[in-house]
Amino acid sequence: MKKDKNFIKNLILCIVSFMSIIIIFVIGMLFIKDAADEIGLMEKGYRNLCQVNVYAGIKNGRGIIIDTTDDYIDIVTSKHLVSEENNVSIEFGNKGKVDAEVVYYYSNTDAAIIRVMREDSDFYIKGAKAPEIMSKSDYESYSLSSKVYFANNIYDVSLDVAEGLWISSDEFVYELSEDVGLFSGEVLPGMSGEGVFDEDDRLIGMIIAANETEGAVIPAYELRNEYMTFLIAK
Repeated sequence: MKKDKNFIKNLILCIVSFMSIIIIFVIGMLFIKDAADEIGLMEKGYRNLCQVNVYAGIKNGRGIIIDTTDDYIDIVTSKHLVSEENNVSIEFGNKGKVDAEVVYYYSNTDAAIIRVMREDSDFYIKGAKAPEIMSKSDYESYSLSSKVYFANNIYDVSLDVAEGLWISSDEFVYELSEDVGLFSGEVLPGMSGEGVFDEDDRLIGMIIAANETEGAVIPAYELRNEYMTFLIAK
């Protein structure tokens, strides 16, 4: 009888030890996968660490992280994508969608700020960073025919990073009723809100319109300036 009790006791200890090993193994694999995902994004370029996919109802586009705090991250995207839309979410690094809220519409351009709260969402946005923004002086003096870079595949931005050439820093586009920057390059549908970067990964601007040969961007410094005004006024 005593032997039976010892056998049962030892069996239970073995089962508990085995389950503990499995749990530790699973936790370790999840940690490794999370670290690998972030390293993978870094290897694909800094641009992938500061941009997200944006989903608004049946529409989709892109967004650029403009600010991060301990409580939330703010993302600038196209106003026409999220306006009058209650069901807005983002996805960063293929980690899964997380809800976002529109907190501000820009006054005179096609841009809006959406916010993701870190509480209950930190896993989905871990590693997200705000890019370095090209200054006004550098933007205005950016050399014509300089290379610019942007993603061109909303479903996997690492698959198709496109190159273009800078055309103008100050071009009035009648259809947009505003001055914008222009670059040559084919931008596929669904890329509104995508960032355009220089060779040093500085954010030049955000795409608001495009066709088969050219794209138009709002200067990044203008987006930041109005965003800072929004924060101060809160």
